[in-house]
Amino acid sequence: MNRACPNPERSSGFSLIELMLAMLIGLIIMGGVMQLFISTRDTQRSSEDQLALLADARFAINTIAYDLRHTGLWGRHNDPAIIACQNGTASYPCPTAMPAATGDCAAGAYINIAAPLFAEDDDNTTLAACASESYETGTDVLTLRYADSNRINTTALAANVAYLRTSSSVGMLFTGPTFPTSPYNDLNDPSTKYSNHRLVSRVYYVSSYTDAVGDGQPSLRRGDLVAGGTGPAMNTEVLLPGVEDLQLEFGVDLGADGVAGKKDGHVDSYVDASSVTDWSNGEVLSVRIWLLMRSERQDRDDIGSAQTFIYAGKTVNTPNDGYSRRLISSVVKLRNTFQVNLKQAGS
Repeated sequence: MNRACPNPERSSGFSLIELMLAMLIGLIIMGGVMQLFISTRDTQRSSEDQLALLADARFAINTIAYDLRHTGLWGRHNDPAIIACQNGTASYPCPTAMPAATGDCAAGAYINIAAPLFAEDDDNTTLAACASESYETGTDVLTLRYADSNRINTTALAANVAYLRTSSSVGMLFTGPTFPTSPYNDLNDPSTKYSNHRLVSRVYYVSSYTDAVGDGQPSLRRGDLVAGGTGPAMNTEVLLPGVEDLQLEFGVDLGADGVAGKKDGHVDSYVDASSVTDWSNGEVLSVRIWLLMRSERQDRDDIGSAQTFIYAGKTVNTPNDGYSRRLISSVVKLRNTFQVNLKQAGS
């Protein structure tokens, strides 16, 4: 049986020109899809970076705020004058001097509870021993002290750790694992309402690196009092990477009705640390915090777009380096030094 040959005109396919046009149109469509995908991805990444900046800043602010709200709390009271063995005048004798802390901010600074709050304005001269991990010049340094609110059983006191044992009328700093037997018999009497608390001495500052010197990633660091070899020691750790600046202003009570030394418990003005005249008598009622945050990775959309931030009495112009930045601020009211302020003023 003979088979009919197919008609060449009826079986012809795409010509080379038609095929090339189809491929070109397909490439144009795919290019548009890819460009949309890249743009969407970059937008999503930029949004993720912004959310991460806000979340990180909120964590840092909340951490500092927690410490500030506890600053000046000494277990069962907030009066440092009735605590013995502190660095300065105490109302009661001290049977055993507190040991020096390794790497302390300054000689005896960690037990200087008469001034539970202290800061330096764009400098770390006084606190250089603590803020020593490549301190970022031109940033503020904050130090604070208080007794941790958790009560510690006498049998659980650790060696070479600084504690405060306190009742409502007296207290004493000591180093574990045992409390001196005299002259504080009431603080050894089980019938007396006393409690043991770990002493918190803490410093916040900005460093120019995070993981290794020269890595170009600034960070917010925290120096904390921990157990040392023969006594307490200051230990430094990274609290949060990406912090370029820490600035502080302090709400001060300058006195009521123009009467020198008379406090009314109201903030009269906000000043920088160098303008605070007395850190020891509760002059500071609140703290305003600024954190300048920088993203951990560069964003192509931000390359070539410098930013200007105005805060804490200064203007900061950021470079055209492609990093996203955000300025976060908060005001924290002090709870414990405020009451001492009024009491010392005779209110």
